[in-house]
Amino acid sequence: MSDVNFVDGRQHIRFPGSVAGIEEGGARLRATLDQWHVGEQARYNVELAFDEIASNIVRYSRALGDIDVTLATPPGEIELTFEDDGIAFDPRESDEPPTADSLDEARVGGLGLMLVRKIAVRLEYRRNAGRNRLILALANA
Repeated sequence: MSDVNFVDGRQHIRFPGSVAGIEEGGARLRATLDQWHVGEQARYNVELAFDEIASNIVRYSRALGDIDVTLATPPGEIELTFEDDGIAFDPRESDEPPTADSLDEARVGGLGLMLVRKIAVRLEYRRNAGRNRLILALANA
């Protein structure tokens, strides 16, 4: 079950590192965006980023514990901070997938991080004490 805490203008969401956990965390995220009256385009980008990053953590990080996400609204932005205890992975350093020359050559999937990097106004990563911390800022306009 996901937990939500609202402290100091920030929303903290904790959910299990599973598909069901992502669904629970996503529901809490959407409720927060409703409360904050986030506009349509910003909301779309926040939900897209949340789904992509949370899915990657669950699928690839081998995290053992819960995933923690903090939402904040610095001026003009919506900031999502993801924390997990999975293997180290800096999404700023991953290669972009090759562009297919035709639809027949196109592969399904593998574009999530590229999309997140394109919509982000700021992306920070650090690993500390066995935990990944990814800060992703998106325009709130």
